[in-house]
Amino acid sequence: MTSTTAALMSTVDEIYRREIRVLQKSAYLDWLAFFAPEFRYRMPVVKNTDARADMIARDGELAYYDEDRTTMELRVRKLASSHAWTEIPPSRLRYFVQVLDLTVGEGGFEVVSNILVFRTRNEDQEHTYYGERTDRFVEVAGEWKIAERVVVLDRARLAAENMNIFL
Repeated sequence: MTSTTAALMSTVDEIYRREIRVLQKSAYLDWLAFFAPEFRYRMPVVKNTDARADMIARDGELAYYDEDRTTMELRVRKLASSHAWTEIPPSRLRYFVQVLDLTVGEGGFEVVSNILVFRTRNEDQEHTYYGERTDRFVEVAGEWKIAERVVVLDRARLAAENMNIFL
């Protein structure tokens, strides 16, 4: 591992730890600060098929999330308001992120991670989300920001009644 890669890994670790703290508090308006001004957040649908290459919905196909800053701000503002009845009472969240790989490229770098998220609500609602997350970072005003996040869950069907959390 080069010294540049090691330094970036340390930076990513710090960014992810801060991000997890914000997400576990459901402070989604603050969470948007981790993203570049122009970003894309995508969570494609996973399909059961015979060919591994066809399991993940392609760009432009069905996704649980396919957001840019404008649509994500709308989602986040709704969740921060009293109009998000599906989050009353709010979910309790626990995030675990394991960095697997960091690749430096032109204009930034890409990080591939395993994710595990536990969500509980009320006394009897529990959901577990796990899969792979790929983040592309770019530098914005001297800080590393997420320009693109793609989350691919390992389950083909979500058991949750709603999807009001972000992975």
